Amino acid sequence: MKRWIPSCALAALASGLATQVTHAVEFEAGFLRPGTSLDLQRYQSEQAVPETEVTLDITLNQRWMGRHSVALRRQGPNLQASACYGTSLLQALGVDMGQLPAAVAESLADAHACLHLAALQLAASEELNFAELSLHLEIAQQALLRQPDGYLPPSSWDSGVTAGFVDYRMNLFQQRDLQQHSSSRQGYLGVRAGVNTGAWYWRHEGSWQAASDGGSRYQPSANWVRRDIPSWSAQFTAGDGYSVGDVFETTAYRGLQVSSDERMFPQSLRGFAPVVRGVANSTALLSIRQRGVLLHESTVPPGPFEIDDLYASGVNQDLQVTLREADGSVRSFIMPYQAAPLALRPGAHRFELNGGVWRDGQGDTGPAFVQGSWQQGLDNQLSVHGGGWLSDDYLASALGAAINSQFGAFGLTAYLSRSTPRPGQALQGQALRLSWRHRLEYSATDLGLSLTQTDSPGYQTFNDFAFARADGRSDQARWRASASLNQDLGPGGGRLNLSAISSQRWRGQAGTTSYSLGYHNAYRTLGYGLNLNREQRVNGLALNSLTLTVSAPLGVRRSGAVSSGLNLDSEGKSSASLRWSATAGEHDQWGYGLAAVRQGGADSATGFDADLLRRSAAGELSGSLASRPGQRQAALGMRGALVAHARGVTAAPPLGESFAIVHAPGAESARIAQHPYIRLDSRGYAVTPTLTPYSVNSVELDPRGMTDQVELQLTAQALVPRAGAVGYLQFATRSGRQWTLEARREHGQALPFGAQVTDVHGTELGLVGQGSRLHLRSDDQQAALDVIWGSAAGQRCRIAQRTAAPAQALVAACLAHPEDQA
Repeated sequence: MKRWIPSCALAALASGLATQVTHAVEFEAGFLRPGTSLDLQRYQSEQAVPETEVTLDITLNQRWMGRHSVALRRQGPNLQASACYGTSLLQALGVDMGQLPAAVAESLADAHACLHLAALQLAASEELNFAELSLHLEIAQQALLRQPDGYLPPSSWDSGVTAGFVDYRMNLFQQRDLQQHSSSRQGYLGVRAGVNTGAWYWRHEGSWQAASDGGSRYQPSANWVRRDIPSWSAQFTAGDGYSVGDVFETTAYRGLQVSSDERMFPQSLRGFAPVVRGVANSTALLSIRQRGVLLHESTVPPGPFEIDDLYASGVNQDLQVTLREADGSVRSFIMPYQAAPLALRPGAHRFELNGGVWRDGQGDTGPAFVQGSWQQGLDNQLSVHGGGWLSDDYLASALGAAINSQFGAFGLTAYLSRSTPRPGQALQGQALRLSWRHRLEYSATDLGLSLTQTDSPGYQTFNDFAFARADGRSDQARWRASASLNQDLGPGGGRLNLSAISSQRWRGQAGTTSYSLGYHNAYRTLGYGLNLNREQRVNGLALNSLTLTVSAPLGVRRSGAVSSGLNLDSEGKSSASLRWSATAGEHDQWGYGLAAVRQGGADSATGFDADLLRRSAAGELSGSLASRPGQRQAALGMRGALVAHARGVTAAPPLGESFAIVHAPGAESARIAQHPYIRLDSRGYAVTPTLTPYSVNSVELDPRGMTDQVELQLTAQALVPRAGAVGYLQFATRSGRQWTLEARREHGQALPFGAQVTDVHGTELGLVGQGSRLHLRSDDQQAALDVIWGSAAGQRCRIAQRTAAPAQALVAACLAHPEDQA
């Protein structure tokens, strides 16, 4: 039990009562053989803590504070060393140095000062776990600097090690028309590569496409270098990037940027990111583009799909989603992305400053510009924001506010632009953007609305201006509106969701409207859903569809499932599918599925689909086959990465923005607990592929599967990576075969029970068990051993030679230690 000690009483204490000392283990020496000479002090406590300098995981008030180097020193006659604290460590822990007593502050003024917790005269307690290299502290809040909930000091952020990586996504696709005796092939390779050097992170993104007509090309989409500016909670970027898109519309640029990164804020101050969802009628090739750049391509099975691993770049622009079905038909629709209202907590702020040239989706550049914005939270109800955009022949400004009220969070922004896209064509206009988000707690309803309205065709965003400069296009949006609703219908009632988007331009095509209305519920283990969708196609036409889905788990472990779907659309087409899917392997490394699909309409047909997925420490391999009358389709996909570091190259699964290299020498086949399908390779390396930046990430090793000749000295570590960092976690191991040696002293006496056994260099190898047997872990069975059972002369001996008894058990004599003889 921890004990709180008031600061007024600490001066009267002569020793560290504030330090929680591990309770002594009751070990009665009288039970041992009479006459045994053995120093039992090292067994009289649960932990034997030596004086040393060690790196510890420190937890303060149940919150992880990072890994810090801590000096362990003994206090007086106490055999157990405990932590002592200097100024730098106290500041890193957030202790308010101004509240320390004058005498303590004077002692800490010495750069080499190191005081135990009791000497600090704080209302505090500590618990040291030397075996796990952890230190748990409890300090009264009034003695700490005030920090937001979830705050992690920048000193705990890990910049990682020097490393390089290539993250790839490959998809090979072939479709054959048996009636026309023709076939088409295409390949896609998406690459995200990078090199980390200190605090600078260099990145490249691009994609390669090849088609059966022989055409192929590699399209680099972005190159940049980035580093943190912790004092500003911001990042500096040089190269290709995107403006943040909070105050102004998102714009792709090539140049310089300094912008806030809300992930550096405490957890309580962060935001959220979007997800792309849809429904495939059959096994289909899914492609997602933004501004004409291919962001994602993969093969999806029939039924609902969800893509939640798009790189979070902060781009707030619509996504173009294309599905190429097994029968050769192609569906394209727009997936809107909405920004949340710009409401901040009191005192919080976000900013952005960009300078460079505009670029389009193909990498071509346009007008140079400078752009900046600022957002400021004033109090619980009001936040304000504003910004400006300056370019040759273009000027825009924005001013707005966000209001938190009992009726929801409102965001209102007014825009003014003046531009001259072509000589003699002077334009001017205004726009108003209104956004609203609200949750009705009593009914569990989430609501959202967004409306952007322009007063004339003269209003231009910078993207409109740049496109008009590039190719003469001038078709500004007149208005654009979107709405969303998510309704929890209570226990057994299911969930209802609605999203809709509509827009109208001043010239060109007629207005467009898309929506999705869905209801989902479950009866026992049977899940079902109904979706009504209107997809706005790129050609301007709309397609209405109604989809019913039903699914149920199969098997004792529920590792399989059967699902059925029925789809009807406004073009008179229909489809029905029955799909069986399952996973296999101890950790679901395998996934596979079979489906029968019936398509109705003018060209009714029945077909079959099959897919297979294999996950491993080296990546993912997937394949699919689809058969329709007169049509055949096949696809092969691979996802993975190669990570180069100081000690070689390690294959890895698809990587997130931040990841870590794990090394445990000799621990081949140990698993990473957070990703059980990932095993350490023959050199003891693996990569944990995803870490959350600026948050505490735990990485644990599961020793199951390891050889019994290697022992993990540490099984879990934690780190707080920076965005883009490549962490390195070294897990100490002890290797060697476990074996037993029977040894006796010079005149046949048994060695003292519990005596320590080391090599001649002092490395501990084991101990003496019952019957004078030495239980050891070492690969060298002939090396000399020292047996130590006390600190006085004559309380040690050395085993130099051993022989094999008839039963092949090793036996030896432990003779007087050479140094004692001297």
